[in-house]
Amino acid sequence: MRSLVSIIFFRIFRTTVYSTAALTFCAWIVQSSRYLDMLNSHNLSLARFFKFTSYLSVDIIAIILPISLAVSAAFVYQRFKESNQLIALQAAGISPRKMFAPLMALSAIMLCYLYVSNFYISPYSWKSFRHLEFEIKNNIEPPENAGIIFSNDKFSIYAQHYSGNLNFQNIFIVDSRISNKKSAYFAKSCLIKNNTLYLNNGERIEIDSVSQRSSTMSFASYNYDLKQIFNSEKRPSQPNEKFASELLNNSGSMENIHTLHALFHQKMTSPLLTLIFSMLAFWLILLAPYSRKLTYSRMGALIFLIASFQGIYFWVVNAAARTPRFTFFNYFMVLSGLIVSTFLILRKPGIK
Repeated sequence: MRSLVSIIFFRIFRTTVYSTAALTFCAWIVQSSRYLDMLNSHNLSLARFFKFTSYLSVDIIAIILPISLAVSAAFVYQRFKESNQLIALQAAGISPRKMFAPLMALSAIMLCYLYVSNFYISPYSWKSFRHLEFEIKNNIEPPENAGIIFSNDKFSIYAQHYSGNLNFQNIFIVDSRISNKKSAYFAKSCLIKNNTLYLNNGERIEIDSVSQRSSTMSFASYNYDLKQIFNSEKRPSQPNEKFASELLNNSGSMENIHTLHALFHQKMTSPLLTLIFSMLAFWLILLAPYSRKLTYSRMGALIFLIASFQGIYFWVVNAAARTPRFTFFNYFMVLSGLIVSTFLILRKPGIK
């Protein structure tokens, strides 16, 4: 009996891992495509881009996991039906409760993971993502090859050669931020560190457009601070970066407090979708009367029910983020789903 429970458990677990990985990868491609322009505009390397966008996968997994677990369980149980193993198990006296136990054990594990993810992993991931995004946008990234290091309408940096470790040779800078003065710098070598250019062995040329005069200055070393160019300030914290204690903080404006509380309630209720979807899958696939012809129609019905329920849930969550009174409907919907799905399971003989 234990071997049967283990077989079902690991079959569902394996299928869930594969399906979650595939769906997460597809969703990650869509999400990360919004940041593809950073590869060119900020000289972002592919390795750094993958690290930057990989933080998005944490919330993607949290959304996909309840669905993939339910569909994977339905697929495994359906295979039992198609191969007539279910009839053999029932003839051997195996009750539906024994078939239900491994799914509930796996659902409980996933439920615990989602709570840990929502209240710890996800805030940490968003903090890392926002911090890295801020650093990329407010710091000069080393290019893969020599050429344009940074360029906007009034300030540009070019290099003829990049030797690694933020060291450049034959660097040229054009600064026209002051309308009546234009400056140009040339240096044989340069080091970029903490948004400061450390120029060595070069010249500075300044042209005054009002007096039509120019001046030239040679230097052995010259430091050029880029902080004013980026105008970087302290990065503001976003609600999805906050941990549970911070979400329940009542300091600040009423609008900000309501936003934080709404996010907390969403994090509290969303993992429970795992139990609802899993019980719906078990009821619709395994407890329904056996019929080979209705096999795939039930799978389609399951996917339709899950998509409809989650769509309505997200609508309620968004409404609760705008209007505080909708928070009650958030809990009401999830608890109603749990009660209904539990009732559908327990009314079947052999489950209690």
